[in-house]
Amino acid sequence: MLLHAPSVWDFREEVILDGPLADVIPSTTQFEMYPIGLTSIAAYLEANNYNARIVNLAYRMLRNPRFDVRRHISKLHAPVFGIDLHWLPHANGALGIAELVKEIHPESKVLLGGLSSSYFHEELIRHPYVDFVMRGDSTEEPCRQLLAALRDGTPLENVENLTWKRPNGTPVVNRLSFIPGDLDWI
Repeated sequence: MLLHAPSVWDFREEVILDGPLADVIPSTTQFEMYPIGLTSIAAYLEANNYNARIVNLAYRMLRNPRFDVRRHISKLHAPVFGIDLHWLPHANGALGIAELVKEIHPESKVLLGGLSSSYFHEELIRHPYVDFVMRGDSTEEPCRQLLAALRDGTPLENVENLTWKRPNGTPVVNRLSFIPGDLDWI
C-alpha cells in the first residue's frame, strides 16, 4: 500500500500554513499529486506479482473536508505501507501518517522513501513507527527485494539501499548499491 500524505498531516484541525502543501505554493489539486516514482514502483511491483495500490491522502483531504483519514486507513490492509517523503515540506505529513498507520496497524511495516528520506534516513529510522527507509533514486527493484525478503524470511542485509532496524531497535544501513545509470531499465 503506497500512501501520499499532505505536507501538514493535521492541516484541517490546526491551521499552520495556508494549506496542505506549503506556504510558497498554492494548495490546489495540481500540487497534491504524488511523485511519479510511486507510479513506477507500483507498476514494477505489479509486474513482479505483488499487489500494489496508491492512495493519495493529500488529495482526498483537500477535496473533501469530511474525509476521515483514520477510518480510511483502518479499512486498508497490507503487510507494508510505503509513504513518500520526497520533498521536505511533506516531512510533517509523512511522519504523521506513518505514526497513524503504525497505531492502527501495529503488525504492518512502515516504509519511507524519496529524496528527503534518502538524505535523512538515519534520523527517520529512529522513529518507533518507521521500520524501513529506502534510499536512492529509482528504488523499484530494492522495494521488490524488500517485499521478497519479508515474504520469504530471508535476511534484510541483502536488500539494496535499505535502512532498517533489528528487532532490538538497532539501526542497520545496508550498502547503497542499486544505482541505475539511466531509467531505461524501468
